[in-house]
Amino acid sequence: MKNLLLLVLLFLFVSGYGQNELRTIKGSVHPEKGKMNITIFGFKGGYNKSIIRGLDTKRERIGYIGNELYGAFFADTKLNEKLNFENELLFSWTNDYHFIEVPLHLKYLFTPKWSAFAGLKLDIIADNDNDPIERYYRFRNVGGSVELGAQFNIIKRLFVETRYSRGLVNQITDLSFDINNAKRNTFRFGAGIRF
Repeated sequence: MKNLLLLVLLFLFVSGYGQNELRTIKGSVHPEKGKMNITIFGFKGGYNKSIIRGLDTKRERIGYIGNELYGAFFADTKLNEKLNFENELLFSWTNDYHFIEVPLHLKYLFTPKWSAFAGLKLDIIADNDNDPIERYYRFRNVGGSVELGAQFNIIKRLFVETRYSRGLVNQITDLSFDINNAKRNTFRFGAGIRF
């Protein structure tokens, strides 16, 4: 629980909570649009397809695919007219593994409707409590991924997205399935709402 609280605080710090920008027009502050909040918050969620890939004891490739849901709280900060910084606190799971993820994306706005994003993602396995029942699991608590995706704005506050992440760290060893040093890749399709 202490780790989750630290993640939330980190998320709020990185998102620039409460940042304001002073817009000027011809050298003076516009009387009606003086201060503009440049950080927008929201929720997103949807379909999560996870692919766990590792090696068995014979050093042959092995793994499995899981189909689940994901959900996230996000902050989207405008850096300039075309570039945003988006970070999330995301929860997902694969089979019996529960993940807390912290994606950090740079998002490029091609048009008011279409944008693409890419960045790094911190993957934390929440199940590693060293319980004797879980003696067949060997987890690396913290891993990392690269992620890219695209968003389409249906209306101002509602959007859909698709994204793909590729694991960079061998994070999962599951002796009951004879999977060793596995990485986790994900494909996601979902929707979100901005406040």
